[in-house]
Amino acid sequence: MSGSVKTRNSRNTRARARSIPGGEEVYDALVGLLARSGLEYSGDFVEIDGASFHYLDYGPRDGRPSSNDVGNGAQETDQPPIVLMHGAGPGAGVWYRQLAILRERRRVVAVDGPMFGLSDMADIDEHPTSLGARFLLKFLDAMGIEQADLVGLSLGGAVVLSLAIDHPGRVRRLVLIDSAGLGRDIPFAWRLVHAPWIGSLILRPTRRLRDRVFERWEVRKPDLPDAGAYSAYSLAVRRRPGRVRPIKAGLKRFTSWLGQRRRFSNNQLGSVASQTLVLWGDSDRVFPVGHGERAAALIPDADLQVLPDAGHVCFWDQPEMANRLLIEFLNSH
Repeated sequence: MSGSVKTRNSRNTRARARSIPGGEEVYDALVGLLARSGLEYSGDFVEIDGASFHYLDYGPRDGRPSSNDVGNGAQETDQPPIVLMHGAGPGAGVWYRQLAILRERRRVVAVDGPMFGLSDMADIDEHPTSLGARFLLKFLDAMGIEQADLVGLSLGGAVVLSLAIDHPGRVRRLVLIDSAGLGRDIPFAWRLVHAPWIGSLILRPTRRLRDRVFERWEVRKPDLPDAGAYSAYSLAVRRRPGRVRPIKAGLKRFTSWLGQRRRFSNNQLGSVASQTLVLWGDSDRVFPVGHGERAAALIPDADLQVLPDAGHVCFWDQPEMANRLLIEFLNSH
């Protein structure tokens, strides 16, 4: 991903989304999910190296609340935008509740990474963390964001951590949520992607498999009020044409039969200059709490908060607690 970067100010984002193969289903499911937190759709596309990437954007471009928001109790702020990076799930819609809360005082942007959400597909010829970090840097450039507070979930955590290590001036504060890249452990089923026929089978975009992933790995309490809306969004993304091959290629580069291929070294973690919040579910079945403890012990200015009775997507199981911690950390001066 090298070359030109330019923004596209779409006058009809909805029509643009629905022109993408499988995009109508993704867009409709995303709108339904956002509505669960009282949000209307607010997003656009940006072009990077000739490919189109989708993002959600709440709050004025200058990072200040609108006059209506201020009138509803929000206060103006000169803090930089908050940029949310999802994991290997469906895309930016996973942050629908955080978008609704954080936008009250800040501009908040959630991006669909390559091959996720409504963004274009990408050939995976390198480790997904490297690809994601280079993409995120170009996305910030395209959006004119010089510095941001970065929040990353799972694979997105490894992406924002990589950016904080390599480009410390671009990151003010950092939030790692059940992040990848901090240890070798990973579910055995994920390693089966290397098996000749099982690898394709476990990535089939079926509702049964989608629900199994949600119940087994993503959350501890699968009977959440918004589980149906999230499942519809996730399944719509999974069913986009042409997605299985790059996802399989990405997983093969991310995992080996022994677990995660790459983890950040002690020196890398010790070099992080940003004030950091590490959030972890105490019952995470994807990456154990010990990974978060390692990050908090080695990053110089880090605080670890372990959420009780919570799985890998800990802010799904404990939304009020997670949102309170995010607000306190990101909005403090």
